[in-house]
This record gives sequence, structure tokens and C-alpha cells, in this order.
Amino acid sequence: MLFLNVCEKADFLSVIFYLKYLIEIIGIIVPIALIIMIGIQLGKIVLGDVKIIPKVTKSIVVKAIAAVAVFFIPSFVSILLSLVGQVSYSATACWNNANTGTINHFRAIEEAEKLQEKEELNKAMGEAKKELERVKKLREEESKKNAELRNKYKTLKGVFSKDVIYYNQCDFRDYPYGTYGTICSHGCGPTSSAVIASTFLGVSGHTPLDTTKWICEHGGCTSGGTYAGSNAQYLKHVGLEVTGPYYWTESGIDLLMNKLATGNYLALILVRNNTGRGIFTSGGHYFVLTGVKNGEFTIAQVSRPAQNDQTWPLSAFDGDVANFYLVTQKGL
Repeated sequence: MLFLNVCEKADFLSVIFYLKYLIEIIGIIVPIALIIMIGIQLGKIVLGDVKIIPKVTKSIVVKAIAAVAVFFIPSFVSILLSLVGQVSYSATACWNNANTGTINHFRAIEEAEKLQEKEELNKAMGEAKKELERVKKLREEESKKNAELRNKYKTLKGVFSKDVIYYNQCDFRDYPYGTYGTICSHGCGPTSSAVIASTFLGVSGHTPLDTTKWICEHGGCTSGGTYAGSNAQYLKHVGLEVTGPYYWTESGIDLLMNKLATGNYLALILVRNNTGRGIFTSGGHYFVLTGVKNGEFTIAQVSRPAQNDQTWPLSAFDGDVANFYLVTQKGL
């Protein structure tokens, strides 16, 4: 099949065509040259140089046989290909297709295919350009919207009214997270829940050890981390008021900002970033939003404590927020 495909290529057939042409030329020129040489030798005999007759006679016979053999080379090749063709068509396909008509036919097909490929490439490039323009427009709109949101919340202030109890999940690297790892490797969700529960209700009974145990026993622990709903379920279990999940939309951000600004709410947020270049994580991660300062968030980051020393703008979260829950204590 591969051989047949090659024999439908105009350039390859052109090589075979010139080879056939060369064989035909050899079949004409060489016999003519040999006949001329035979004629010269016969002339010498006619002129009376009888001494060379035995030697020349042998040479003339050899040249005559060679002339005949070379003259019939094209015929021998055709006969041989005909015999082979009875066994395998592909073996004679190239030779038979090597003529100007067939070559021009396949060349026209190849040119048509190239033209079609060029048209398809131009079409694909046009569609890609349109898609890039669409994405650029969306990004410009998103950037404009984010700028409007930043201006909207620029003067908004409000940090949680109590001291936030902070836990670093890797302070518990020796404690299991179900059967999947440790609190350090998998337990950002239970640790964040512990930050919220301990801040509202006190440390007793609400440490990362307590939250992880309860969440895992109730089916919330997996090899990929904690179900968001399981964190919320635990916080409700200990008596806190939990609403959500909410999403990173204009209405969701507006609600989040205004609730945090009261000083009575904490937010459990889940971010995801699989690019390896995320600000808060290179995968999926929970932590706590604790308030707002001049339109930027204060946070309790349970895996990167250095990030707690600064505030974070809305743009730091763009595209990475999966969802968030708002948590408060009943009666506040």
C-alpha cells in the first residue's frame, strides 16, 4: 500500500519517467555506436588488411551481439515487468504510471490538495484570530469590571471583631488525615474550619485534630482533599450559622465584601489553580478570609503564614475561586 502511494506521487513518477527515457536512449545510441565501430572494422578488411580478419571477425560478432542485446533492453524490461505484474500489481504500477499524462494528472491532484490545505489553514488561522480577539475582549471587559469593583470597595473597611485563632496545618504533620495522608499534606479544609470554629467558640474541642477527626468520620476526607460541603456541615454541627456556597460573581463578591465589613463574619474560601503559578496554591486549597481593609482582603492562610502579613486585592483571586461560605455566630 505504501509503494502504491509513492507511485501516485508526481515527483517520484518523474524520476521513473526519465529513467525509462534514459533506457530508451541507451537502446538506440549504443547499438548505433557499435554498428559504426563494426562498419569501421569491415572497412579495414575491404581495404585489404587481411591479417586482421580472424581478430576483427571475433570483435565484430561480439559487437553485433551486444548491439542487439542493448537494442532490446527496453523490450526485456517490459517483458520482465509484465511477468512480475501477474504476481504483484504494485510492482509494475510505478513503471506503468511513468508517462506525461499520468504525471500531469497526479501533479494536478497534488496541487489541488495543497490549495485545499492552504485554504483550510487560512480558515483555521482566521478562526483562531477571531477566538483570540474574543478572549482579548473578554479579558478587557473582565479587567474593566474588576477595576470598577476595586473602586467600589476602595474605602470599605472591617476586620473581624475578635482575635482570630490561627493554625498552620503543617504544625500537625504527624497527625493522620483519614487514611490518605496527614493534616499537613491534605488537611487545609479541616484546619481552616478549625480556625473559624476556634475563633467563634474557643479552642477547646475545635482544634485541627478535632475537626479532621469529625470530618473524616463523616465521609468528607478523600485522597484529593476535603469536600467543601463537609467543612460547612462541621461548622453547622458545632452551632455556627453557615450560608453558601457562593461564587466569584459580581453579586457574590458584593455580598462577601459587605458581610466581612461588618466584623461579624468569616469566610471559608476554596481556590483552585492547576498552572503551578497560583498565588495561594498550585492545586486546590482552603483558607479563611477574615476582613476587608481599603477594599482588600485580610486572610488566615493555613499553609503559607507569611501571606497573612499583607492584604490581598480582588485581582489576586480572579479565575481561581471555586466557591466560598460565609460563617457567623447566631445572635451576632
